[in-house]
Amino acid sequence: MTTFPNFLDTVTTTVLGTKPLKENPHHRALLDAFTKVHNLEERLLTAITTPPEPGTGVSGLMEACTDLLIERLDAGYDLSMLLSADCCCAADVVAVEPCRPCGLEQDEECCQEPAEPTANLLDACSNVFAELGHPHAVASADLVDALRHLPGTAGNHWRYSDLTQARLAELLAPHGMRTRDITLPDGRRRKSYQREALLTAMGVCTSC
Repeated sequence: MTTFPNFLDTVTTTVLGTKPLKENPHHRALLDAFTKVHNLEERLLTAITTPPEPGTGVSGLMEACTDLLIERLDAGYDLSMLLSADCCCAADVVAVEPCRPCGLEQDEECCQEPAEPTANLLDACSNVFAELGHPHAVASADLVDALRHLPGTAGNHWRYSDLTQARLAELLAPHGMRTRDITLPDGRRRKSYQREALLTAMGVCTSC
């Protein structure tokens, strides 16, 4: 990940000797998501307009186009989630001092009257995998649906009940966990989190 979205911007900063600006992770996620959507649309258009290679056949072309279309729709959904998420940097948003240490705004349920202790996010994800029978991967949407039933906060002042796929991705990224396009046992091809990546993030040896 670079400090700026363009190589020329980085060169300009170096030449002028100016101090690089700190990047906003949410804005970077938006840029990456938009770029991914654009690239997938180009790949899909190329696949549709390019004659199939000898021996591939129409069925092979249709399968490739279908996979690209599903991936494009998933990427578009991720971009929509990022665009609809609350952004604390908006100029017209009135800053509200969060409660310490729970991070929730005043007049909300907060740490002064906790219902239950907040579980560690990685442990919570591990529990979901366990409840599903320890599959090799769980779809991001399914993981979010399961976590949203938990009480307390997941991180970054977000309650488990307010989790979205984009927010979960932002919380798990520092642990090295990212979604992969995986075909699940039920035949769905979805952006999913792998159990091996979760165990690695938790410090569990996966090669023992």
